[in-house]
Amino acid sequence: MNNVLLHRITEKGNIRYYSIEIITTLFEEYMVERVYGNVRFKSCTGRKNNVFPSFNEAQIFFEKLKKQKMKKGYA
Repeated sequence: MNNVLLHRITEKGNIRYYSIEIITTLFEEYMVERVYGNVRFKSCTGRKNNVFPSFNEAQIFFEKLKKQKMKKGYA
């Protein structure tokens, strides 16, 4: 799986989301893009990109981020 959308509900009732996706670039590299925020707002709170030379490295980073977010309560 190359993309995942996680969400969690905070103690105050806010719904937070965290999207992680692996994208192929024009230069045959792989980018892991993270988009996160609160559903109450129109635009995302943040967006981060990490570029990797191989799909395997990107996949390892993707899985690491996914596990970290699931430990923090995202599902």
